[in-house]
Amino acid sequence: MALILFRLPFLMSMDWFTIPELSWMIIGERMNEGALLYVDIWDDIGPLSAWSYRIIDFVFGRSQLAIQIIGLIIFLFQIFFINYISLRHKMYNENNYLPALFYGLLGLVFFNIVTLSPHLLGLTFVLISFNHLFNHVETRNKTDGNLLNIGLYIGIASLFYLPFFLMMFVHVIGLVFFTNTIGRRYLLLIYGVIIPFIITWLIYAWHGGGINFSGIFLHSILDFESTKFLALKSILILGSTTILLFVIASLKILSGFGYTVFQVRIQKIMFLAAMVMLIIYTVYSDHDGYGLIIFFPWIAFFASHFFIKIKNSLKRELSFSIYFFTIIAIYIGVTFQLFGFKNFIEFDSLMVKNYSENVVYTGKKILILGQDISPYVISKQATPYFNWRLSQDQLTNLDYYDNLESINKNFRKDMPDFIIDQIGLAPEIFHQIPLLGAEYKSVKNGIYQRVAKPSN
Repeated sequence: MALILFRLPFLMSMDWFTIPELSWMIIGERMNEGALLYVDIWDDIGPLSAWSYRIIDFVFGRSQLAIQIIGLIIFLFQIFFINYISLRHKMYNENNYLPALFYGLLGLVFFNIVTLSPHLLGLTFVLISFNHLFNHVETRNKTDGNLLNIGLYIGIASLFYLPFFLMMFVHVIGLVFFTNTIGRRYLLLIYGVIIPFIITWLIYAWHGGGINFSGIFLHSILDFESTKFLALKSILILGSTTILLFVIASLKILSGFGYTVFQVRIQKIMFLAAMVMLIIYTVYSDHDGYGLIIFFPWIAFFASHFFIKIKNSLKRELSFSIYFFTIIAIYIGVTFQLFGFKNFIEFDSLMVKNYSENVVYTGKKILILGQDISPYVISKQATPYFNWRLSQDQLTNLDYYDNLESINKNFRKDMPDFIIDQIGLAPEIFHQIPLLGAEYKSVKNGIYQRVAKPSN
């Protein structure tokens, strides 16, 4: 309930509209207009995430509120499920609801964590895969089907957010060290991971986009370049208390005694999972806030163990109260720029800039040359060139005829009414493709409007 109350200001105000949320809406909108992801719109988002945003756009249109509310519902499900796993597998020496409590509290680390991000969507299936893994480690369900299910859920999670593919190695290591799983069943796990990818590739190949699916989405696992919306210093300030708690808790629990063999195995698997998630966040994250959710299950697990281990009830209550109010203070201070936090944390680059309704390209189809996609908030996206990191390789290498031919073809297929040039690239494109340049005139600094097509 406290989580919902703290989320209300963001559910009721457009002042907290972020760039990633806008990009998800644009992708869903474009797909409903008939654009094929990776072919007609270049972005490395997971296909299942994109199709989720397509459904939301179909039902609600462009709605940040829908994304926020559905994200909150899924987050609440994860709170329930993490506690269900802990009780079902008797992870603690006493039954408790601390994992759910900490998981919900962690949702207040930053204002945009509880939103319908690819990370949130994929993490749901990662959690389900771990439930099956613990069944196997606990010898409740050592069957071929269980190993296949583990792989399937990891594969599905990866189609929401591709770096979750690395969680497969956590499962394999857990099976190698803590079970006597035969070699054939490891192949079943790998087969389960691959099946969702094969099905998705076949769907794209049927629509003529198999190469694009491989070249943009699958290749993104090798792309270590990302947008940094928040500075590392900001991330460390946001998570300072929680990082300290996790380090102390994990060291104390992993080096402690008084646990069953099964509980010790689970602790080691959960710690390994946390380390893999740290690699994923360090290598692939945009440092956008909502990506921090990938740490929540493992932090909630160790924090719960830590507080259970404090036998003195007064110390336990006092320690939890300090942590709780510290999280709330950081959340309020950062979000509303109080307590001097504005001197340390800057998140303007994460937010969509406000545009008045009298802007010349309001409601028009536009192309943005540059990283700031804020103008799309009052307009529609045209051409495949959506993700600038993917688009710039073609748009900025104009000495190659193949690139010029592709640029001209992509423009002709979906001509923008306006071009918003943030980096001064448009004049060079128009120079290299004169017939294209003849169709646009400069109306403002960096803004080009399409005029009537010249007669031959």
